Amino acid sequence: MVLSVIIVNYNSSSFLELCLYSVQKSLLKADIKSEIIVVDNSSSDDSCNIIKNKYPSVLLVENQTNMGFSKANNIGASKASGKYICVLNPDIVLNEDTFFKILEFYESGIKVGFVGCHMIDGTGVFLRESKRTVPGLLSSFMKIIGISKFYYSSLNNDDRGYVDVIAGAFMFTEKCIYDKLNGFDEEYFMYGEDIDLSYKALKNGYFNYYLGDVKIIHFKGESTDKNFTYVSRFYNAMYIFYKKHFNKFLSSKLVVWLLIKVLILIKKLSITILNIFNSQDSEFNYENKFLITNSLVDKFDFKSRIIDLNYLSNKKIKNSLLVFDLNTILLSEIIYHYEHLSKTNNFRILVPNTTFYIGSDFKYKKGQIVHF
Repeated sequence: MVLSVIIVNYNSSSFLELCLYSVQKSLLKADIKSEIIVVDNSSSDDSCNIIKNKYPSVLLVENQTNMGFSKANNIGASKASGKYICVLNPDIVLNEDTFFKILEFYESGIKVGFVGCHMIDGTGVFLRESKRTVPGLLSSFMKIIGISKFYYSSLNNDDRGYVDVIAGAFMFTEKCIYDKLNGFDEEYFMYGEDIDLSYKALKNGYFNYYLGDVKIIHFKGESTDKNFTYVSRFYNAMYIFYKKHFNKFLSSKLVVWLLIKVLILIKKLSITILNIFNSQDSEFNYENKFLITNSLVDKFDFKSRIIDLNYLSNKKIKNSLLVFDLNTILLSEIIYHYEHLSKTNNFRILVPNTTFYIGSDFKYKKGQIVHF
């Protein structure tokens, strides 16, 4: 077995379907012996039924309680038999050549701990957490107040190179390294565990690597809804990280704890303000709605104009909702147009073998699912 793909899911059935579709396409391109493992953290939606009925080849682990991201991934890794493992969030969309390029990179002989790639959000904007530095208290505080240049790696977005921290939404490594590092620290329920694992790799002599030319979509809001619970978990995870790795350099745990509480209060205030503005803009008034498809038949009965990729590429379309038909358009083409038409349009993806299309206009809110 070459590769085991591990996806931890919690109430993300629609986005999980799109993720699984993209994973299968990427594994097909890589042409390797592989397996997909989904660890479900006691979802109350139809996630498990969808996997059983539509993806019978997927190994499904049904936890009876929500065990958190770290423990669920470790459970998945314990069942993995691949030389490599890839940890994915359920709201990730891969390119057809994602695994092909990463395995090709490994063949170059560069010794690494974890590999990450270039992530864009549901609006086509680059996600800077794709490449981060090890966060210090000062850099984290500066990020909160809007000065984040010390929090993220200075490596160009499209380049390849060494970075400190790989995002947990997509982490690729050799299973022997994951096992040697004892996987994710289960003291982290959710958030911070990717920073911890990346840093453990660095401390054990491994280097983490970023592939800026390998591009994927991370809707983000679907798995990281930015509410007060998120804020508390995220910054309390920071405290766990500093207590674990930097305690000997700090004069007082109390000082660090107080700083974390200040960060939580600042972030909660900013989210309250952000939600006020987002609630006012939650519904867009699109000038046009386009179904982007290479099919000549409007089998979806959309109340929209139907255009193909050639038309989309040759016309300057703005202020429109673009719905990409994944039945007829490649993942790579969709990701390309997300990037190149971002900031002036909004996007959705029509998921094959379903009756819905999905997307995300805000990285701080849950995604949109529209049935037709």
